[in-house]
This record gives sequence, C-alpha cells and structure tokens, in this order.
Amino acid sequence: MGENVISELRQLFQDIIAPDLKAMVVRMDGLQRQMELSEKSVAAQLEANRAELNAFRSELSAFRTEQGAFRSEMNAFRAEMRSEFQAQRNLLLNEVLRETGPIRERIASLEARRA
Repeated sequence: MGENVISELRQLFQDIIAPDLKAMVVRMDGLQRQMELSEKSVAAQLEANRAELNAFRSELSAFRTEQGAFRSEMNAFRAEMRSEFQAQRNLLLNEVLRETGPIRERIASLEARRA
C-alpha cells in the first residue's frame, strides 16, 4: 500500500503539477527576457538623453563664449564712441572759444574804457 501511494503521488505530480511548473518556468523565462530587453532599452534611452544633454551643454557653453565676446566688442565700441564724442566736444569747444575770444576781448576793452 505504501508503494501504491508513492506511485499515485508520482503519477499525480507528473500529470498535474509538472506541466504547470514547466509552464511557469517558461513564463518566468519570458518575463525575465522581457525585463532584460526593457532594461537595455531604458539604458539606451538614458545614454541617448545624456548625449543630448552633453551636446546641449556644449552649445550653451559656445553661446556663452560668443556672448562674452560680443559684450567685449560692445564695451570696446562704447569706449571708442565715448572717446570720439569727447574729442568732438573738445574740438567744438575750441572752435567756440576761438570764435568768441576776439569778441570777449573787445567787450573787455569796452568795459575797461567805461570804467
């Protein structure tokens, strides 16, 4: 009777439990492969995003460098314009003084005669 129970349990295991276990193992293998593919896909996307971010950072750095150069040019231009305006102002002031100098001398001599 003991062997008969063992034989029946063995038969039950082979007929009912073993196919379910095999199906579960196959299903688990499929899920594991799917997870591995998903992980690889996510890793590839992450790497692509990193590359894109690095490219953006490089572009931003180049833009900042270009912007700094432009600011330097603008500052140089402003300094040049200030210098040119000051030179023109000085020329105009000298011209005014040259033109009004004789008149002032004449007025001064007339006032001196009056006094």
